[in-house]
Amino acid sequence: MPVDGIVNGGTEPARPKVQDVPDDEVLNDVSLMKTCGTKETALKCIRMLDKCLETGKLDLSGEDMPEEMLVKTIKAVGKIGGIKGLMPTRTSTLPINEINLSGNSLLTPPSPSEHTAAVKANLKRRAETVQLIVQFVRVSTEARTVIFDNCNLEGYSHDKDDLVELELVRLVKKFGAGKNSRYAERVSLAGNRFGQEFCRRIIEGAYWERNRHPDKDDMPKLFLDLSKNRIPHPERIVEELKEGKTAGGPMSLATTTDPEDVRKEALIILDISGQRDHSPSAPREGRRPLIEQLRQDRQRRPSPRRPSRSPPRRSRSRTPPRRSPSRRRDSRPRDSRRRDSRRRSPPRRSPSRRRSRSDSRQPRRRGRH
Repeated sequence: MPVDGIVNGGTEPARPKVQDVPDDEVLNDVSLMKTCGTKETALKCIRMLDKCLETGKLDLSGEDMPEEMLVKTIKAVGKIGGIKGLMPTRTSTLPINEINLSGNSLLTPPSPSEHTAAVKANLKRRAETVQLIVQFVRVSTEARTVIFDNCNLEGYSHDKDDLVELELVRLVKKFGAGKNSRYAERVSLAGNRFGQEFCRRIIEGAYWERNRHPDKDDMPKLFLDLSKNRIPHPERIVEELKEGKTAGGPMSLATTTDPEDVRKEALIILDISGQRDHSPSAPREGRRPLIEQLRQDRQRRPSPRRPSRSPPRRSRSRTPPRRSPSRRRDSRPRDSRRRDSRRRSPPRRSPSRRRSRSDSRQPRRRGRH
């Protein structure tokens, strides 16, 4: 049986060997430093690519990266792969079989006060991150598993001008062309905010792309995870597609709740469980907008107390102060103690007469010598 996507008796192309390029030489690349900005970021991307080559996975799940940092990382990984000789030709790809970006924001949502016309006008700028990552997955890697869970993704216009939905539909279609073409085996978009229009569109795109595969006995299957989105009545959509209520005809679909024999025969297996309404908030593992994070941090942070100017009050203790053990109680009679105190006390001095103002004017008398 041929490998998925390799047709006409073709063989898998030979993978180029990794060149042992020192880190200092990689860091001397001007384009890499312009992309990363700092040497620390470039070194981090070099270590990340080394780990990808060992495991075959690019796992950035839970990193909670801003969009700008995520774009720098993806671009830098591709540039470092080219410097190390992993992509000598235009059709060369990195040996990465799985990409997981769960928990990172791939799309900045519009503010509630932003007008609908302004949202559509800025949609091209908002979708640049999604376009870059989808292009990296399809062209620069050999990914068969793509996981974009809780990435703050959603559609806006739900038509041919909705660039976000169009780019994500490309993940379930054929990668490459000719004998080097391949298909994704698992695409997960759980925990986002897609509706029924996107659900119908991505299922149709995935099925008819695989239905045209030349090997009818071994067509590439797909597991599509659309759980925890905002799809109203997803079971109804699946039943309509299975019954052929579209222009293309009936589709071979199954859900995770169907029996095992039905899932084995289906070309597309769907997970559509746990759909949410618009009212519940996003899960904790998803990235929240920056304004919401700052607002919650201010509410949790206690207000600083100003120091009081008045001195602290001394606590009055009810217990009498203890006498020091060095002082002993005198057992003599009181009269004898008074006499001793009078004898010991120093003699009183006569109060000095205060000089008046008239005295100060009189000349002092000097004694005769």
